[in-house]
Amino acid sequence: MLFSCRQASEDKNVVAVQYPNESAPLALLMREMYEDMESIKMAIDNKEEIASYLEKHKSLLTAEPTKPEVQNQTYEHMGKAYLEQLELLENAEGEALLDGYKALVSNCLACHQQFCPGPIKRIEKLN
Repeated sequence: MLFSCRQASEDKNVVAVQYPNESAPLALLMREMYEDMESIKMAIDNKEEIASYLEKHKSLLTAEPTKPEVQNQTYEHMGKAYLEQLELLENAEGEALLDGYKALVSNCLACHQQFCPGPIKRIEKLN
């Protein structure tokens, strides 16, 4: 097989796409939810009161996804389970906060294993 300098220089122009679903409202919301989870984690680590994100995160059930077929019964069920876990976390105290946080991250991972596996490695960093 022949390999030319031209081919090597063309390969250098390949640009990785960090956010392939940039314009989808659900994708944008998920990025905000990730940042909110980081804030929750920091608050728990610092033994501070966590902010409430429940109302904001409820829109995950209605925000327009990149692929409309994603919003099916399974997605709705998993989204509601996430919201229920978030509500439990927001009402938890003491050591239950950490357990609730871990359960919330598990909900995120379970849903992304079903629908959008791309951000799984990033979500795992929340643990």
